[in-house]
Amino acid sequence: MATYVRQQQISHRIGPTGRLQIKVTEADVRVRPIDGDEVRVSATFEIAADSDEEADRVMEATKLVVSSGGPYLDLRSNEEGDLGSTIGHWITGEPGGLGSAIRHWVTGRPRVELSLDVEAPRGCDLRLEAVSGDLVVEGMAGEQRYSTVSGDQYLTSLGGSVRVGTVSGDATLRAESAIRLRAETVSGDLSVLAPRLEELRVSTVSGDVEIEGEPAPGGEHRIESVSGDLLFGLVGNATFDVRGIATDIHADMPHRVEGRMDRRRVVIGSGGPTVVFSSMSGDIAVRHPRRAVGRQPDAAASSQVADQKPTGKESLEVLRALERGEIDVEEASRRLAERSIDA
Repeated sequence: MATYVRQQQISHRIGPTGRLQIKVTEADVRVRPIDGDEVRVSATFEIAADSDEEADRVMEATKLVVSSGGPYLDLRSNEEGDLGSTIGHWITGEPGGLGSAIRHWVTGRPRVELSLDVEAPRGCDLRLEAVSGDLVVEGMAGEQRYSTVSGDQYLTSLGGSVRVGTVSGDATLRAESAIRLRAETVSGDLSVLAPRLEELRVSTVSGDVEIEGEPAPGGEHRIESVSGDLLFGLVGNATFDVRGIATDIHADMPHRVEGRMDRRRVVIGSGGPTVVFSSMSGDIAVRHPRRAVGRQPDAAASSQVADQKPTGKESLEVLRALERGEIDVEEASRRLAERSIDA
């Protein structure tokens, strides 16, 4: 049995903010942004067949189903066509019929491998769903929804509003501008790097979550985990509202812990936007960012206060208290001002 390559080319103008929806099974999808208002899709089918004629029949039965009109383009796998083609081969006894199907079952070799290379307007409404396939997306900035089952997601240089769902797969998200993120994962890890998080709502069953960025004031930031851990590389100040009896808290930044075992508040620096972390058995660790470029307010504030106020043993203790997060910048300035007057 040889491998034959067939292609399906699709193009449609949806406008700069139109909708592109793709639902595929056993297919990898790659999306790149373009200027303009046209979507261009190149679908490549690698078909295991006994002849060119059989490959053509399989291609005809499994090519993408296209629906378009005005500002939208919908593509989906033709699951029914693939099944009908197989049954037809069994009945007619044509090459690639029952014997070919049995060989596929025994060897485990997929009959068709599909990959999609997509170019779409940067700000379009993008919705991708894949089963047993990976998503690779870069540079999109509109409303986005990504969903995979038994597949990974690699999302880079993003902006805008992003919604992620994974089952038995990992998701890696890298943003180059502020984003609003909602994510749901089952048996998969989530890694997020963004300069600013306007909104953050994450739910995970058994995967770990790594987030790096600055939570925006006034935004809703909530992370729920059954057994996964949270590692947060914090840019700026924040208050973590930790809810979980069996949850351990670690922080390598100046902080203080308030409250009781099942409801604790971890105040980083002078506090700030509240990030709620709820878990049955997952732990939380807060550290300085390793990759995100952002300000370090506590160190900067300490330096600024130190430059403006006289030094000395008592003043040094005030600065150390500020660094540990025991007092805020306003309180530190007040205490140092009093010492300056007393001197």
